[in-house]
Amino acid sequence: MKYFFEYSLAVVISRLVRVLPRRVYLWCGRVVGSLFFFVDRKHRHITIDHVKLAFGTEKSEIAIKRTARDSFRHFGSMLFELVALKCSLVKELDSRVCFDGSENFEKASDLGKGVILVTAHYGNWELHAIAHGARFDPMHVVARRQENPYLNCWLESIRKISGNQVVYKQQALRRTRTLIKKGETVAFVIDQNVSREEAVFVDFFGRKAATTPVAAWFALKTGAALVPAFSIPLSDGRYRLVYEKAVDCDGYQGMRFEDAVVAVTQELADVQERYIRAHPECWLWMHRRWKTRPPEEIKVSGPTTVLLQPEQAEETPRVYEA
Repeated sequence: MKYFFEYSLAVVISRLVRVLPRRVYLWCGRVVGSLFFFVDRKHRHITIDHVKLAFGTEKSEIAIKRTARDSFRHFGSMLFELVALKCSLVKELDSRVCFDGSENFEKASDLGKGVILVTAHYGNWELHAIAHGARFDPMHVVARRQENPYLNCWLESIRKISGNQVVYKQQALRRTRTLIKKGETVAFVIDQNVSREEAVFVDFFGRKAATTPVAAWFALKTGAALVPAFSIPLSDGRYRLVYEKAVDCDGYQGMRFEDAVVAVTQELADVQERYIRAHPECWLWMHRRWKTRPPEEIKVSGPTTVLLQPEQAEETPRVYEA
């Protein structure tokens, strides 16, 4: 009953939002985001602490709080955008997005070895995926299955409106191998914290962050092109969908494989940090990105402390999902 009530509420809200002009429901989303910034004390403090951790003395206290608030406002508008999406949106995409660096993706795709798109919880990654499927061939999005099965089906239907397919965590490794062999495009979101057993630790805003190596692992193992992609909100309400040049994985071939995986993952983290620094309000600061700490930072009581380096996947990496 709880799941069905949550689903019903989401459907009612989406139908109400869909009758409003886009500029109106985006404004409503920002207002709701501002409201949650003030009432959700827990996540407000997490967000402020993380912005402060990332920027240190680079930002004043006022600027840090403004960035935290604007992040809530941004994701409020994104949520309203998401619930307003429908199949007819495909015909309206030209008025909502513009593409930058399409040639980078097309060049990577033309190699015929598959493409791994790597993005973050930044801008409007959901709209980016839908627009990508409409502009290019549909792709496969690795995603987390929602606990509420009704909401999961509803969200999946939104993600598939331009032909994209959803790959869930339980089947991601096997499916990704098969799809890459066929020359398909698979998208991963790799900017969230993972457990120590699943992680490699890379520098992110000057601090070690537990990061999934899955995108780097597949690129190095299969030869698939690894393309960072981001969506940046514009002042006119549109999004600029950016495709970076593919990461040059050939430059890492002389390294030990485990070291190459870490190096490529670090390069991806550096690209993400660059975008976040440019538009910090567009990133999901309320997530505990630095929660998992590397073994060398863990203090063990007792006469002897043994510090172990994190294990790197030799054959198959564990998968983290969007």
